[in-house]
Amino acid sequence: MTPAGTGDLEREDEPKGMTPEEASRHWQLQIALAEKACKEFWDTGSKVEARYKSDKDSLTRIKKSGKRFAILYSNTETLKSALYARTPKPDVRRRFGDKDPIARTVAEIIERTLSYCADNTKHDRAYRAGVHDLTLPGRGVVRLKYEAETSKVPEVDPMTGQPMMGQDGQPVMTERITEQEVEECHVYWKDFLWEPGRSWSDVTWLSFKSRMSREDLKENGFEDADKVPLNWEPDAEGRVKEVPEALKQAEVYEVWCKRSETRYWIVKGYPKALRIDDDPYELEGFWPMAEPLSAILGTDSYIPAPFYASYEDQAEDLDELTGRISMLVKALRRRGVYDSGVAELKRLSRAGDNEFIPVDGQKYNLVLQSGGLKGAFQTEDIKPIADVLVGLYEQRDRLIAAIYEVSGISDIIRGSSNPNETATAQNIKAQFGSMRLRDAQREVQRWVRDSYRIKAELICQNFEPEKLAQITGMDANDELFQQAVQVLRSDDRRGYQVDIETDSTVFEDAEAEKQSRVEFLTAMGGFAQQWIPMIQAVPEMSKLAGAMLSFGVRGFKAGRALEDEIDEAMKAIEQKIAQAAQQPPPPDPAVVKAEAEMKRDEAKFGFEMQSKEAEFGMRQAEMAMDLEAKQADLAVKQQSNAIDLEKQAAIAAFQRDARMNAPKAGSAPRKQ
Repeated sequence: MTPAGTGDLEREDEPKGMTPEEASRHWQLQIALAEKACKEFWDTGSKVEARYKSDKDSLTRIKKSGKRFAILYSNTETLKSALYARTPKPDVRRRFGDKDPIARTVAEIIERTLSYCADNTKHDRAYRAGVHDLTLPGRGVVRLKYEAETSKVPEVDPMTGQPMMGQDGQPVMTERITEQEVEECHVYWKDFLWEPGRSWSDVTWLSFKSRMSREDLKENGFEDADKVPLNWEPDAEGRVKEVPEALKQAEVYEVWCKRSETRYWIVKGYPKALRIDDDPYELEGFWPMAEPLSAILGTDSYIPAPFYASYEDQAEDLDELTGRISMLVKALRRRGVYDSGVAELKRLSRAGDNEFIPVDGQKYNLVLQSGGLKGAFQTEDIKPIADVLVGLYEQRDRLIAAIYEVSGISDIIRGSSNPNETATAQNIKAQFGSMRLRDAQREVQRWVRDSYRIKAELICQNFEPEKLAQITGMDANDELFQQAVQVLRSDDRRGYQVDIETDSTVFEDAEAEKQSRVEFLTAMGGFAQQWIPMIQAVPEMSKLAGAMLSFGVRGFKAGRALEDEIDEAMKAIEQKIAQAAQQPPPPDPAVVKAEAEMKRDEAKFGFEMQSKEAEFGMRQAEMAMDLEAKQADLAVKQQSNAIDLEKQAAIAAFQRDARMNAPKAGSAPRKQ
């Protein structure tokens, strides 16, 4: 790997392949040269820190003066909140927003793991400490550390899932990683050293200084740990003649050389390197840290100047004014002389409310003759001092305004405003103030984002699949998860498929965020009203509509949280359209309507026919019943007629016989 901006890498001082003795001599010289170059920066930073903390002893040694105005503390606290107001959260997305399910799973694994590793106070505390160093000495550094714990565990047979047993009947033990962690560590600005150069691209080596006790040296596995000189001891200020060895430590320089991709452990005064490690993390950029934060940089050197340097002269003038104001305020006292012949006048200055001091008549007359109390007292005129104080206060306010102007911290950013100003004027001031700080805010966001990317790279290269599954809650046996792990292990594929960002480290304006959400919903509502009818009429337009919708959503910060949901919704719509395309086309609505009307008419006609048939059957039944009744009546009538005929016949016969047997007129009756 050839680092960018390092020039000719095959130089005479190339440290690759050096022995521990050669490495010790080489790096002790390089460290000494770098410390000489940073001495002025360290001295200036120490003065700024002493001023910030109001360290009276340090300030007295730096410059003997009176009272001080805490303008540095005020500006620093405001600036820290403006640059790093809240803990950033990882935002891992598919780089090109495609619909690759593997890329989506990779992004989800990285984001969940980063969130899990950042769920502690060390994470936020390290970044806040780095921003604190940025705002005071001018250089903020946070490095990444990967740590793994191993232990011996029984080896399991993959076929049976049972522990494997050795010939001695004991379980076969194997070394396994049981705990893995990647964390951010703040590096104190005086403990960070780098190769002198004009820019970060010129830096080919850097080092982190740490103090280690004898036990720490042994725990780190350094050879000859008992022989390493403990070259640091606490400042006892002459209270003890000799500091005990238990309180002494060794200042160890952890040197990372990019040219040789090697790490060296160096102690000043020790003739050989404690250890030489090949590329420990195998990171793409080699460094275990993002480019550090820098306050004021030029193009001639990568050594920064603190923000305080831009208004140091005005701050010193402000201190001088504050000292003069303090002295004049002390001089604002009611002082004067009185007639010693009236000793009771001395008590008058200490008298309370409604308290009267008795004097004899002769002294009283003396006071009256001298013009009363006004004539008995002669006070010092303090009006000139008061006038001078008014001028000093006005000048101090002008100096403070000038410092705010130079530092870019407007009254809006400090939460101060004029109630007589219009909302438009305040918005203009807020935009101007944020514009002055925008570059610094972007630099802090870049720093955190690059740190997250290095952290993600360490996680992807070192974390075991079982650990990733445990953290993310995914199924380690799932085929999609296993494919995603393969992508995680590949630097090229991982970089091509996912992009790692962070959300803002700056407080968002609540009203601006609300307005952004309203604009987003309004735009999406108008889009839906226009495109939903078109998709219903022409389903083939759904893909174009989805692409246009995703394009529009990415333009709204408030809509980024809905990108995945929108992608899922459009995917579901496309699946429904594809399923509908495989099915026969729906019938013509006119034909369906005609068929429905026909079926309705047929049903109506059938119902009418059934009704008529039922009515006809009822009529036939009624007619049959009528016929039967008539036939019965007829039979009765016929029978009655027959009886009547028989009666008539009998009567007729009887009458006939009677006629025949009746005697004729004039004849004698027939003898019997």
